[in-house]
Amino acid sequence: MANSTPALARTSALAISFAAMVLLGGMLRQTAIAIGGMLDMTLNGSSARELLMQFTPWQRDIHAHATLIYDGLYPLAYGAFFAGLAIRLGGSRARWIALTMLAGMIADYAENIVQLLALSGRADLLDAKTLLTPIKFALAGAAVIATIVLAVRTGLTALRRT
Repeated sequence: MANSTPALARTSALAISFAAMVLLGGMLRQTAIAIGGMLDMTLNGSSARELLMQFTPWQRDIHAHATLIYDGLYPLAYGAFFAGLAIRLGGSRARWIALTMLAGMIADYAENIVQLLALSGRADLLDAKTLLTPIKFALAGAAVIATIVLAVRTGLTALRRT
């Protein structure tokens, strides 16, 4: 019998994406501690430039590698987990949550490109962070909150049935 559960909503995909999200989040946090901050947490170009100016070439290199590797995979991990969980709990009516998360992931990748260009010294487009970073946090945050609300509602419904 074929499994009708969408791939992202399967237990194995949720477990793997959750573990990857936690692991990659921890690695990004450790990188931030090691180098004295990450550009991802700055909300505009001027604060990003201020932090960037404090970095040594070694810190810029570490940040760039973390952005390419850890933060290259992190949006896939958190996006897959929360979109998959929303679809698992809410079915096709929760697709709007997955699409909101996808939009947040795209903003995250655009922000990463801007930061990599600045870290490498190729281009200073950091003013784009004034738009990209809040959009990333707003869209991904809205999807996370909607998924949590959906999970609580699903849990309460299941408790009422028992």
